[in-house]
Order: sequence, then C-alpha cells, then structure tokens
Amino acid sequence: MSLNILKSIKSAYKFINENKNSSSISSIALIPTMGALHEGHISLIKKAKKECDVVIVSIFINPLQFTKVEDIEKYPQNINNDKQILEELEIDALFLPSVEEMIPNDYSTYINMDNISAIKRPIYYKGAVTITAKLFNIFSPTHVYFIEHDYQKIFLIKKMIKDFGYNISVKTIPIVRDENMLALSSLNSLLSEREKEEAAIIYTLLKEAREEFKKASTKSSYLMDIIKNNLRTHKMLKLEYIDIADKDTLTSVETATKNSIILISCYCGSTRLLDNMPLK
Repeated sequence: MSLNILKSIKSAYKFINENKNSSSISSIALIPTMGALHEGHISLIKKAKKECDVVIVSIFINPLQFTKVEDIEKYPQNINNDKQILEELEIDALFLPSVEEMIPNDYSTYINMDNISAIKRPIYYKGAVTITAKLFNIFSPTHVYFIEHDYQKIFLIKKMIKDFGYNISVKTIPIVRDENMLALSSLNSLLSEREKEEAAIIYTLLKEAREEFKKASTKSSYLMDIIKNNLRTHKMLKLEYIDIADKDTLTSVETATKNSIILISCYCGSTRLLDNMPLK
C-alpha cells in the first residue's frame, strides 16, 4: 500500500470527511510529530493501530516552537526515511504541510497559557499547543498519542483539551530509551556516540534520586541536589533546569510525594535533552 500523503488543509478535510462517512470507522488517531522518526514513534504508531480505526501521523517542524532561525535549520530532517517507516507501518495518512499552509503570513491567533506559572520555556509550549489545537480542528481526532518524554507538553495539551471542551482522549506510552538508557528523541541524532554515553548519566541520576525518595528522603531540594552535584562532574552536560512538581498541577513542591515527578532539561553541547521520572 502506497503512503497517502496530505499536503494541504483542504486535502485533510476531504480525507476526514470521507472516513467519517464510513459506518465502519468510529475512532481516529492523530500522532503529531516533527519528523526524524525513531523507535519511540514506531511504538506509538503500533499502539494507535491496535486501538483506532484510522491512524494519521503529522510531520511539521513548527517554527513557533523556536526562538532562533538557526535552531530550526539544524533540527534533524530525514523525510524520505520517515516516509519509508510510515509506509511499512501502513498508516492511513501522513499530513505533511508547509509552513505557509499552517502559519501563513497573516497568521495571528495563538493559545496563551501564561497563567500556568510553572511552565518552563513558555514560548516553546505556546507554539506547540497552538499548532496541536490547529491539528485537532483539522482532523477532529478521537484520540491523540504522545510519548511521555515531554511531560510538560502532555500536561498542557490535556489542559487545553479540557478548557476547549475537545472530545479527545490522550493516550501515552512510557519513555522509550536506547541501550544506554538515554530517552529517545529526534534530537539525539545530533549527538556523537561519546555524547550519548555521557548523557546516559541523566537517567542514572534520576533513578538514584527516586531510590533516595523510597528511603523516606522527601525534601525536594535534597533530591535535586543529588542530581545537580553529580552533573557538575560531567563536563559535557549543562543543566538548564530541574524541578520536582506535582503531576496533577505542575506546581513545584518542597516536599516530594508519590504524586511528584522530577523534570529535567540538560544541554549536551548545543543539543537539548529532556527527561523525567515519576517518584511513584
């Protein structure tokens, strides 16, 4: 089966309308991505195929999520490989719009979530949530799928779904990791093998902090210091932020509980790496 590629919003509407008119289709899965697909995306697609009648993957490198043009330009792209993966997985459609199609020159509508003060990198998430909402309006999915790699993004999209009254179920899979236990991300392709080995310490330190929590060490500052102090000995890594937050509100907590999650962002060279670990 050849891959069905939709490049315009008009063609996406046509595809959705045709499928919604079929009595055999009751569920539509949307998997938003920025391409450079990896094993985590493949696991997500396989889950969606088991659970939904129609599976749509979008690939759109969203400029609203970047503050510098050079960061967009260095974002990994391998669209031919992505197409091959999606064709082999036999998804129903790939939505592959241009920037002009999604964000024309006169574009002026954004979703502002500034009232959630706990958000790290608000410009990034404002862009991510805005485009996700536009994808929801285009495809009217019944389910949307994410990897738990970016906990903040999932939290904010769930909040947006609730606030806007979308009838969409959020489905997730746990973080998928490589052989070094580094969380898989499209950006990992920018790392050298040595950098990947060094970055693996992030997971080790998250796990160490969780083990301390299990021993009844509940002071957040103490748990975060375990990670901070050890990271200082790894010169390739630069901590951007670390926080222990309540999973349901994203608010930082002084005393960690089983409902808390450690959120961390590090730079390895110029590559940003996200990870997290629930304390339960």
